[in-house]
Amino acid sequence: MDNNKQQIFEDNPYWDEQNQNPSNHEEMQNSPDGDNNISADSYKQNDDKSCSDSVKKTIPAENKTSDFDESLPEIKVSEDENALNFIVGNVAFRMIKIQGSSFTMGIPVDKDGKIGKNVFVDETPAHQVTLNSFCIGETTVTQELWQAVLQAYDVSIKENRENLPKVKISWNDCQIFIKRLNMITGRKFRMPTEAEWEFAAKGGTLSKNTIYSGASRLGLVAWYSAVGKPVQPVKKLKANELNIYDMSGNVSEWCNDWYGKEYYANSPENNPQGPDQGQLKVIRGGSVFSTADSCRNTMRMTLDPKLREAAVGFRLALDLG
Repeated sequence: MDNNKQQIFEDNPYWDEQNQNPSNHEEMQNSPDGDNNISADSYKQNDDKSCSDSVKKTIPAENKTSDFDESLPEIKVSEDENALNFIVGNVAFRMIKIQGSSFTMGIPVDKDGKIGKNVFVDETPAHQVTLNSFCIGETTVTQELWQAVLQAYDVSIKENRENLPKVKISWNDCQIFIKRLNMITGRKFRMPTEAEWEFAAKGGTLSKNTIYSGASRLGLVAWYSAVGKPVQPVKKLKANELNIYDMSGNVSEWCNDWYGKEYYANSPENNPQGPDQGQLKVIRGGSVFSTADSCRNTMRMTLDPKLREAAVGFRLALDLG
């Protein structure tokens, strides 16, 4: 993680020192074909070594594709003017349609070439980006949806707390979930690009140019450090212009892109995908541990794709058309 942004995760009551060690889960990276071929049993054994008795993480990892073919949950799909609606088993989720357009990504410098207070240089230069139409999750992936897709527990689920975001998942874990979801639905779900995430957070073509996603008053749309609460169920606060929830707070979100500090200076205008390679993945959006400045729509953060963090989840994306 960028040292300048370490404060985002300071005083985290759920921080698990062992869970942040890439070596604990390096097997996820070692598959020669990139399919994360590690058995669920061996993964559970490794995970149990680094977890307390009260938090048992048994993330189902793919061993053979045929293992996922045996018992696919029922899927229902419907469409309305603003969204695609899915039900996996008995868990519903909604993918909001976003009309493609051009927008200004990042933050402009002032007339003297200086950036504003509490703005990081990697948020500059502001540049024009044009995106195709796409869909993005109305919320982050919840624990219920994760369990419905992978059909096993992955973290301790608090009693009487439904619709909590799925957290403590690495970027690599998310790829297993997406691959399984695509088998169930016959679609091509993926993570949003960094540009898609920012466009959606800003409200797309309906944007009112607010600092945060849906408001200039953060408390209306985000759970963040000043509120002093743990991770909350999704959709409890105000949505943004596109009826998307929690993009400024609650949990930060993995994006598909590798991180490049100077990428904005060389980014292609049409559908930028991020650098071709890197060591860190982009995460976007503030969390319950973030300061207000860290919840801005343009704020960029990073994390090793092998690591799991207590306030980092992800949101699905899907090409439209």
